[in-house]
Amino acid sequence: MCQRIIYSVLLFFLSLQLIGAQGISVKKLGFSEKEQSEIAPVFKDSVLYFSSNKNINWLKKATDQDNENFYNLFSVRQAADSSWRDVEQYQADYFSEFHTGSIAFFEPRNEIYFTEVHYKDKKRFKGKDQNLLGVFQAQEDKDSYTRAKSLPFNSRRSYNTGHPTLSPDGQLMFFVSDKEDGYGETDIYMSERTGEEWGPAVNMGKLINTPAKELFPFYHPNGKLYFASNGLGGEGGFDIFYTYRTNEGWVNPIAMNNQINSAANELSCYIFDDEQGGYFASDRDGDDDLFEFRFLFPVFGAGNKQKENTFRYQFFDEMGGKGEGPLKYVWHFGDGGIAEGDTVIHKFRQPGTYHVQSFLVDTVENVELFVLKDFHHEVKKKIQVYIKCPDEVKLGELQTLDATESNLGDFTPNGFYWELPDGSKQKGETIQFIFRTKGKHIVKCGTISKDDPQHKMCTYKEINVIE
Repeated sequence: MCQRIIYSVLLFFLSLQLIGAQGISVKKLGFSEKEQSEIAPVFKDSVLYFSSNKNINWLKKATDQDNENFYNLFSVRQAADSSWRDVEQYQADYFSEFHTGSIAFFEPRNEIYFTEVHYKDKKRFKGKDQNLLGVFQAQEDKDSYTRAKSLPFNSRRSYNTGHPTLSPDGQLMFFVSDKEDGYGETDIYMSERTGEEWGPAVNMGKLINTPAKELFPFYHPNGKLYFASNGLGGEGGFDIFYTYRTNEGWVNPIAMNNQINSAANELSCYIFDDEQGGYFASDRDGDDDLFEFRFLFPVFGAGNKQKENTFRYQFFDEMGGKGEGPLKYVWHFGDGGIAEGDTVIHKFRQPGTYHVQSFLVDTVENVELFVLKDFHHEVKKKIQVYIKCPDEVKLGELQTLDATESNLGDFTPNGFYWELPDGSKQKGETIQFIFRTKGKHIVKCGTISKDDPQHKMCTYKEINVIE
């Protein structure tokens, strides 16, 4: 008896671990320090870049007009075993010691974009003049960068700009500004590159920008624009949201997982290309720290090929007769459809419960002699995870993949997990994805039972991608 109880307890705790493992893992990065701020993470070539107000010179402490430490850029390399090496100030001889914020890389053209003050002169912080922030551009030059160029939408005297992020093709830049023409305290703007020049700042509009603050945009390769806002509701304070563009424009911002967003402030993020995780900044432990999150996906195996819901049924009369002379069988299917014969096939338009009857009819007198069958027939979708997506899509267009029309019977799902053609994975009942290669591709979607973590359902669908 004792062994059976112990075994049952072990199974219970194992099931709890499996349920937890199907969600999301969040942990603070070990080099994040108390009473110091780390924000604006960017990950490239096994190096994490971020902005921090760490004191960089204990003998010569530089502070702003409010006696606060300046922000500078730092980097830390990740080892093969996922541990982190020593944190170092990044390119200390190049960037200003008087506030250098977020950085963005555009590798195809060896470009960097970063937030920095316009004047590299400490007197500006002690006098009445305000040293405003701007977005600057430079190119790699051996072990450093070329002289930084102030972008045309900056202002030295009227407003701040900062937090740049670029589209994968380098033609669009998103950034933040406190320009007076905005909807709130700080708004997100967009600029388009024409040739070598960046165009004017275009406000992203009141669907995204609020009377409060929007900060730290991050443009993901799949077309999602992530950003922080304290004006869109959510878990509390600043939360991280994302939006994406359709033919009708940008969609209403969507909040990230509530294990990422909290009652504290989540200020900035970097999302891996496969969307399986990333980094974000939060002050949930008292000061701004960097956290790593990972979506933990179960393994489903091959899955079952999706079956289409045809709603076709065969009806027959057990008497096996075909009617003689003027007599015949007539069926009424409850949806307006009628058929003749002792064995018939009928296709219903949609699920539901239908009143089905068959009559023996005298065709001479045109009267129903008596009812042969009278019953209610339930039309159901096939029990499966159902992937709603066109069978044929265009290359490079954002697609919505939807599992909301799934019929799982008595199965209670604990989330939906997608395996996509490029090897990436996403979680959600509805997701967005861009097919970037032509040909036939497999999309897979699975779910796990809330009651039994070992019970899974999974479906795959073949999609043809054309130009």
